[in-house]
Amino acid sequence: MTTPSDSWKTPELRAAEAQVDARFKEAQDLANRLRETPLPPVPPVDFKAIAAQVERAAQERDAPEQLKALKRKVDAGEFTWEDVVSGKAAQDPDVQAMQQENVAKMKQAFQMLQEGMTAEEIMEAQRPRRGPDDDGDQLDPDIFTEDRW
Repeated sequence: MTTPSDSWKTPELRAAEAQVDARFKEAQDLANRLRETPLPPVPPVDFKAIAAQVERAAQERDAPEQLKALKRKVDAGEFTWEDVVSGKAAQDPDVQAMQQENVAKMKQAFQMLQEGMTAEEIMEAQRPRRGPDDDGDQLDPDIFTEDRW
């Protein structure tokens, strides 16, 4: 059986094929080196600490509604904050809504980074805004003591 001749190939095409072959070999070599490279162990995740941070955020007056919905479920005993942050409660619709909100914020932050914004500018842009009648002042807890009335 005869093989077709590749005499029709131009020098430019042969050079391009040689470049493709060389890049393919480089990619194979890299893949082989990566397979042989030991990876460091993944450090354990401190779900208790993360859960405590999320719980504190849920108690804030201006917490997002999705987080407030999760707080109501945690308070009702449906699951714990650790279940939320570890993924054990991932099938819950409110947990999924919170995840979707976080994904949307990450996409927005990535777009802002590409536009040249700094991390501080992005954090400020994503900070929850207060309502028009809220001047941002904190209430003085001493106002509500008996001796002030």
